[in-house]
Amino acid sequence: MTDKKINGLIEHNQNLNKIILESLEESLTNLMKHKSYQLISITELCMHAGVSRMAFYNNYQSKDNLLKSIIIKSTQTIITNIGSPFRQIITEEWFVKLFKEVNHFSETLKLIFDAGLEYTYLSVINEIVLQDKSLSSLVRISRLTWVGGIINTIIYWIKSQKKETISEIASFCYNSFSKQTQI
Repeated sequence: MTDKKINGLIEHNQNLNKIILESLEESLTNLMKHKSYQLISITELCMHAGVSRMAFYNNYQSKDNLLKSIIIKSTQTIITNIGSPFRQIITEEWFVKLFKEVNHFSETLKLIFDAGLEYTYLSVINEIVLQDKSLSSLVRISRLTWVGGIINTIIYWIKSQKKETISEIASFCYNSFSKQTQI
């Protein structure tokens, strides 16, 4: 087999796996619209996604790992679009951008929060925030305190059906959370 054919097969497999991952993510969120997260089985999830259980377990250890992947992917998209709060001076406009991005994912976030998985969401965000093992203990505590406040605000805003406008919630956050030093 030539290198060109091998590379073509590798690319095909990567594209196929990407479709499998997207199908599983979409299936989980679709099923959560109609059924309790705790009652969704791997078999049901795979049937809904049109993939085998082997395909599921080749990518995830559990349904919770799939949920974690959804949270990580959405968070990475948000941070890519607005920039890390730990690498720039936070302005009110940054918070406006944050809540615009959060609003884009609000349907999925509402499903997660309505399923009682707020702590799971916060835990995944905490893992992302603390990835840098070289951070001092005080910086880690500062980041967790700041992010915890922001995430709890996001949870409340989404669960209360976004009663405040993006501008109002962004202004509130800027006035409440921008007073601290750069972390």
